Amino acid sequence: MLTAKVCVQYENDWTAELANHDVFGEFIASTFRNNRYIGMLAIEARDCDAVFEVIREHDSVNTLDVIERYQTRDGRAAATVLLRGRLPEVTPLQALMYEGYLPIGPTELVDGCECFDLLLRDRSELSEAIDFLSDFGAVTVERITQDFRREVMPSRAEWQELLASIPPRQREFLNKAAELGYFEIPREVTLEEIADEMEITKTTASNHLRKAERQLVEFVLPYINLAVQDE
Repeated sequence: MLTAKVCVQYENDWTAELANHDVFGEFIASTFRNNRYIGMLAIEARDCDAVFEVIREHDSVNTLDVIERYQTRDGRAAATVLLRGRLPEVTPLQALMYEGYLPIGPTELVDGCECFDLLLRDRSELSEAIDFLSDFGAVTVERITQDFRREVMPSRAEWQELLASIPPRQREFLNKAAELGYFEIPREVTLEEIADEMEITKTTASNHLRKAERQLVEFVLPYINLAVQDE
């Protein structure tokens, strides 16, 4: 068995029209019934409003509702949107599934292309998949992994539970420590200096750090051990 990341630029679709907008997206969930489509899409872009305009103007899209908006760590705009529309024809993903191919994980939107990870028997089946997808548009293969390996990763729900469980004061301390260079090598600031900056005692600062570190390590360590066992 092997896995391959295959990307197709779906011609005459709004996804292809986003090629010039520096957009990365991930289809979180979607459902089809008859020719109707409902999907949730998470995107990152230089200008989300320009992306929304491209999507809304496409004939196949009925409504676009913005669920949330935020900024990524590197300052890019990001949003989660709910799309409702109709499909004049099957999508590449639908067609793959109808033909018996097995996509793994979420569908990504990169440089105007829809990208899928496919589980395949061999390179011959990969060639057949490429030929099949070529009816929809230009096809590229981004990655081929000879041996299938299951990715050992926390679920979205587990990540969300962890992130939501960190108390505001600990989160404030971690942000201040990262801002001042406490986690750099060598350190650019001492624990006592962070404590002075936050107007707390060194003991309190140490407790914030140790509790946060323990929570993060206890969460990540089991997955590190699983990944090693899976080799």
